[in-house]
Amino acid sequence: MVGRATEVAVIGAGPYGLSIAGHLLEQGVGFRIFGKPMSFWLRMPASINLKSFAFATSVFVPREHYTFPEYCRSHGLEDVEPCTMASFAEYGLWVQRQLLPGLEAVDVTGLRHDGEHFELTLEDGERVRAQRVVVATGLSNFQYVPAELAGLPRELLTHSSEHTSFEQFAGKDVAVVGGGASALEAATILQETGARPLLLVRDAEIVFHSKFDPHRSLRERFRYPNSVLGPGRKSWVLGRFPTLLHYLPEARRVRFTRQYLGPSGPWWLRDRFIGKVPHRLETRVTAADARGDKVTLHVSEKGGASRPLVFDHVIAGTGYEVDVDRLSFLDVGLRGRIRRVVRAPSLSRHFESSVPGLYFAGPATALSFGPLFRFVAGAAHAAPTVTRHIITRGNPLTRLGRRMSFGAAH
Repeated sequence: MVGRATEVAVIGAGPYGLSIAGHLLEQGVGFRIFGKPMSFWLRMPASINLKSFAFATSVFVPREHYTFPEYCRSHGLEDVEPCTMASFAEYGLWVQRQLLPGLEAVDVTGLRHDGEHFELTLEDGERVRAQRVVVATGLSNFQYVPAELAGLPRELLTHSSEHTSFEQFAGKDVAVVGGGASALEAATILQETGARPLLLVRDAEIVFHSKFDPHRSLRERFRYPNSVLGPGRKSWVLGRFPTLLHYLPEARRVRFTRQYLGPSGPWWLRDRFIGKVPHRLETRVTAADARGDKVTLHVSEKGGASRPLVFDHVIAGTGYEVDVDRLSFLDVGLRGRIRRVVRAPSLSRHFESSVPGLYFAGPATALSFGPLFRFVAGAAHAAPTVTRHIITRGNPLTRLGRRMSFGAAH
């Protein structure tokens, strides 16, 4: 079944996809946007909060009064921090209903390129031709599980992102592997819902952010200016100059992106965790075996001691790793044409891949642009940049007018 062709196809309906679609709409560019809106955020446990300030977590559309803080204030919600994942998901759905009611809540199951056009296959069997495609699928395909755990059967191993609740583990021994926010949150909620968690952390300490003080002294504000990435001069520079890291040598940019803003927990989790959740520091999982309905983790602890630990289940709170090959909807031939930074797509300053007309947005772009783009805040730069480049590549008869209106809007 061949459907309606479009100038631009946007794959993904999270904050980045909605932001880009909003900009395309404003500029009169023909597009279709596909995906279940805010699906990643809607799957989060109800008790989890955003890890960023509300002002840094808006769907970035070129319309007034559509920011997340404004939405929070109009609904009687916290408008700085901590803001719940659930309220952000509802906000994203509200933006979508208000501005993008034509969104098609179907997944894309195939994408190929014939050298001139892109052809998308939708889960309902429809085929769509597009001149350009923006992949903004977020983190949904990139859950990372260490090789030491990856061989365990699915019923005994899950990734932290797979859980909307942890009540099914009440009364069970559960290992949580990782030291970042998702691992800390999973272990804390497990403890609070009656499970027996043990958090295994490879680092020597667990780091919690401090609560932001809006009434800091002038000296503190100068030393640690606030930004969309939190207080700090480096974070302020990254937020104000979002393309700066793109021009660094690749190896240096990758190293910085991976190390900056490392694993840590939010301040509001500290009192729920410290003194309540069992954990072991400087502990590495070296191997894992499934024996019946139990898992044995072989761990190496500080000083080189090794011991087996037995659990009913293992949760990997080990984050995400972008890998183009894990985007299963991409045709194998198309995947092979995408130049990589490590396993992520290597992108131009316009977010265009090595396949002309194929763009990426969101966390998949971080190794090309830096840690800002691991967060929703990066959409404030990505959405207008992608839209502007699509316009310059468009119909020459409409290009000038579009660019003039775009410049006036921004």
